[in-house]
Amino acid sequence: MKRSLVATLAAAYCCLFASPLAAQSDERGSLDPIHEEAKLEVAEEHVTLTLPAADPHRVYVVEPIFPVFSRSKVWVLDGDKMQLLGMFSGGASGNLAISPDHSRLYYADTHWRRGDRGERTDVVTAYDARTLSPVGEAILEKGRFLVVTKRFNSDTSPDGRYVFSYNMAPSTAISVVDAQSMTYRGEIEIPGCALVFPSAPRRFSSVCADGTMLTTTFDDDLNASSERSAPFFDAENDPVFEHPAFDKLHNQLHFISYDGKVITANLTPDQPTFEKPWSLLTAADRKNKWRPGGWMLASYNAPLNRLYVLMHRGLKWTHKQAGEEVWVYDMRTRKRVQRIKLGDAHSHTIKVTRDEKPLLFTLTETATLVSWDARTGKQRGKFEGLGLSPYVLMADGD
Repeated sequence: MKRSLVATLAAAYCCLFASPLAAQSDERGSLDPIHEEAKLEVAEEHVTLTLPAADPHRVYVVEPIFPVFSRSKVWVLDGDKMQLLGMFSGGASGNLAISPDHSRLYYADTHWRRGDRGERTDVVTAYDARTLSPVGEAILEKGRFLVVTKRFNSDTSPDGRYVFSYNMAPSTAISVVDAQSMTYRGEIEIPGCALVFPSAPRRFSSVCADGTMLTTTFDDDLNASSERSAPFFDAENDPVFEHPAFDKLHNQLHFISYDGKVITANLTPDQPTFEKPWSLLTAADRKNKWRPGGWMLASYNAPLNRLYVLMHRGLKWTHKQAGEEVWVYDMRTRKRVQRIKLGDAHSHTIKVTRDEKPLLFTLTETATLVSWDARTGKQRGKFEGLGLSPYVLMADGD
């Protein structure tokens, strides 16, 4: 009885799960042809799109994904149409640099073998700027300074020959990568200083903890000599933000201090010179507690000769607070000529393009990119949902 029941169940099981193709076989064992409607495409085509050549209004947004610290992204957008063109992913707290001819994007980032643990690798990867595909990489043998994404932790030499990456292991230095061969060349020490501001094919400047500026000249064998300036800001009582407005066309850095002073550093000729500081604020502005703040809070447009600065109302040490307005200054008269009210789009980062019909971009605390006419202050468009925590804005000329 038991044996008969088992046999019956086994037969039922085989019938239930028999191949549907078997049901189509004839008495000779051949299969009926599959109907055309039932056929599935099994081969997939992978197409790599090619971006058009970069224009002055192309925008690059670097996002260190704070909830997932070991990853980051670079978003590429058409700033006129406010459309996403592409993106690529990277490791922890990446820093982006753009080659002077716009053919390559260099991304310095950090990876761990097992995601967020295991062997650590610091690397500069070169991406084709038209396909966003990696085309080479160089391992940073002595690492890189791993901190929140900062624009001036990485850059290229003006002739495009070298890629620079700021390092601290434990002394401070600039790691040098040959961009032609994508090989790591070594370290140039910058004792007590940080950041990299290239001003000539074999020269860069860095800001130091004592308020001075260190300018380093080197040759292709990385033999280097450095000279330190006198202090140009008060590091104890009124430090400067680490994101100045860098006018690469004229080799000028426009530093903003926490208390609202503007200090312009001229990086040409060989040693920097500093213009007399002036204030963004009137007595009435100070009374109303206006002050600069944000992440990348300042940007400059040379054709209009205008400086754009994020401003908010707050007390001392609110220098990280997002801006309520963008104040615009004529750099010839050093007077405010415009106030762009951001409404509910409070922003921590801004970027003005460097062309004669510039756009102003603001990056909000809610991961929205907003575009404005930089001459009239009229809002033009927005792109919402740029990841979770975008922080750095770059464009043509950076």
